[in-house]
Amino acid sequence: MHPELVALVLVSAFLHASWGAVVKSSSDRLMATTVGVLVPALICLVLAQKVTPPAIPAWPWLMASVALHQAYYLFLLLAYRYGDLNQVYPIARGGAPLVVAAIAVLWLQEPMPPLRAAGMALISAGLFALAIDKRLFTREGAFSVACAAATALMIGVSTAIDYVGLHRANSTMGYIVWINLMEAVFLVPVALLVRRKALPRLPWRELPRQMTAGIVVAASYAMMLWALSLGAAAPVAALRETSVVFAALIGAVFLREKMGRRRAVAAAVVAAGVLVMNL
Repeated sequence: MHPELVALVLVSAFLHASWGAVVKSSSDRLMATTVGVLVPALICLVLAQKVTPPAIPAWPWLMASVALHQAYYLFLLLAYRYGDLNQVYPIARGGAPLVVAAIAVLWLQEPMPPLRAAGMALISAGLFALAIDKRLFTREGAFSVACAAATALMIGVSTAIDYVGLHRANSTMGYIVWINLMEAVFLVPVALLVRRKALPRLPWRELPRQMTAGIVVAASYAMMLWALSLGAAAPVAALRETSVVFAALIGAVFLREKMGRRRAVAAAVVAAGVLVMNL
């Protein structure tokens, strides 16, 4: 991968980990997620008038990705409800490259060189170490890890779908704008329906931080989509999940979560696997 593309994906990874920390630390995570979708959509509503829409062949892929994102948000919120950021996030994000790599080989016909296979083995080992926790043997702990694994599956499949959609869109910016718009069309009404009786009691004081986080995650996703339009799916997806290291550090430093030697080593192993896959 070109250095400029690597830098683009790494910045995307850091921004996404920062958004994950905001959602995890919010007193109402559904509100934080909804604001994170709504703010970019409002910006894209203006941009939609100035960019070329995605070509018709890209729309089935775009809509499939939007549907998977709704499931992704659901599983991620459930995982955050019962698990720590520095456990949930590495499993959710670190598992995604395994899914993308499998799809890339079986469906997109991308090669699987030995280093990429070795990277996948490292990621698997790191994820296993992260998942093994005394709370795993409790109902809440097992449920959190299961939701994080389901999140990884949604991320991996949607990334592969975005790769195909982007290459059929004939307009990378149009794809980015319209996928943000369509996500809001689906998520915001559902969130308002769920929270309709609690709207006056929502933590509105957190709104400025959540709005900022919304812009951050939109920038992160746009960078990742742009990188997918320029490079192969598996290496881009793998490099982006170095965000697991950023998330682990943010969880330990800002959220006062217990990192521990085992979690630190496990997160580093996941990151090493991601980088080996990208060599």
